[in-house]
Amino acid sequence: MIHPAARTLRAQPLTAVAFAPFGGVIEAGTSSGRPVNQGRGRRIAGAHDLAHQDGTVPVIDLYQIAPSRLPFALDCLERHPLSCQIFTPMTCARYLVVVAPSDAQGRPVLSGAAAFVASHAQAVCYNRGVWHAPMFALDAPALMTMTMWEAGGSADCEEFFLSSDAGLIVAA
Repeated sequence: MIHPAARTLRAQPLTAVAFAPFGGVIEAGTSSGRPVNQGRGRRIAGAHDLAHQDGTVPVIDLYQIAPSRLPFALDCLERHPLSCQIFTPMTCARYLVVVAPSDAQGRPVLSGAAAFVASHAQAVCYNRGVWHAPMFALDAPALMTMTMWEAGGSADCEEFFLSSDAGLIVAA
């Protein structure tokens, strides 16, 4: 049930400029990049600042994500204080990216939250420590790679659960 006091986020198209305070966008199908493989391909710049904390190891996992429908009530945000985190679509239609800045105590600021709709040609890199929603596929199931650094303990992921009366509603 959607609580009437919850704040509604209108999901906007994902762009590098709008997402810059939270991380980076890597997008295929643009004219950017440089020729590679004797001109048969293009290398598009990705995430080059793979920020992480010492004592972590690289992790590349696959995420299979069932589709969700908008609008819905968001009940949890998470962040990774030791590492940035990258999601790269392998098989995907559209997917939802929800982010929020932190306050001075490290809690998410829901009034500063933003929602973006990403395409199958866009990968997203959350900066280290950025609050974000778990992955939500739109329209169809998605298969994505997830890349980050992990220490192998509870410090790898922090969760913040939202109450239904002060939570976030994500809409198109």
